[in-house]
Amino acid sequence: MRKIPAPIDVVGQTISFRPTESSDVLTGEVVSTGFQWPYPKGKDGQRQLLRKITVALPDGRIINMNAEREDIKRYRMVAENQKATMTW
Repeated sequence: MRKIPAPIDVVGQTISFRPTESSDVLTGEVVSTGFQWPYPKGKDGQRQLLRKITVALPDGRIINMNAEREDIKRYRMVAENQKATMTW
């Protein structure tokens, strides 16, 4: 049985991530989600939607990040309160 991770692009969700291999794990709260505007062109020349999230760190810094599948994997983003969001 596979566990389905909680989504990270929910406003109010607490997430942890590691920006680089040598950095510490950062924890913050998702403040807003949305798409990049204007939409950039992809490899095939077509416009594409890119999901973005804004994260507020406890020390007051605000970080705008990409939230596409490959970015989530690269930054190792994880929802911290998965137990609370997984109630059916």
